[in-house]
Amino acid sequence: MYALKWRFRNNSRLVMKVITCIGNDSKSKKDLAKLFNDTHKLTVIINRLKRYNILQCSSIDSSQNKYSLTKLGRWLLLCYTFRVRPVQLVILALLYNNYHRSITNKLGWIVPVIKHEIKDLSLDYKIYDEEYAWKQAKILCNRRLCKYYGRNGIILEHSTYVMLKEWHDDIYSLYRYVKHIDHYEGQVRI
Repeated sequence: MYALKWRFRNNSRLVMKVITCIGNDSKSKKDLAKLFNDTHKLTVIINRLKRYNILQCSSIDSSQNKYSLTKLGRWLLLCYTFRVRPVQLVILALLYNNYHRSITNKLGWIVPVIKHEIKDLSLDYKIYDEEYAWKQAKILCNRRLCKYYGRNGIILEHSTYVMLKEWHDDIYSLYRYVKHIDHYEGQVRI
């Protein structure tokens, strides 16, 4: 999760271009070089993304390398796609899980995410103060991606749910990562 906190300050537009270009497919360096004028910068960016476990190389032969996004890379792609910060994406994953479970279990109401759940996000790092995550949730409400439920809770807007449902596997994998849920055993990791 620390890789999501990391910001690409140098060449940030080129990094975004590489990640969005690769997207769901795997691309060779030749395919990526068609989008860039400077192949040296492209090589530097690819190496940096591989070092931070955002890109992976799927071929042994160096002339036929195919690059694809790792799980962290997919989450970063979602941040670029929805124009949200990584903490906001984590909040959206929590909201999506509650909304999706409420709909699939045919409940008459949507289970909200309460303020203390957002403030106590169990991430691998505690860089932010506790109120920062709640401020980010308020920004999501101001952008109309979610709405307030009482004074200390929020729920997802239906239009946002539909938008996130296209990325269900990635959003749910982020939720499992944040909540430390092992999908295969159905138990909490220790």
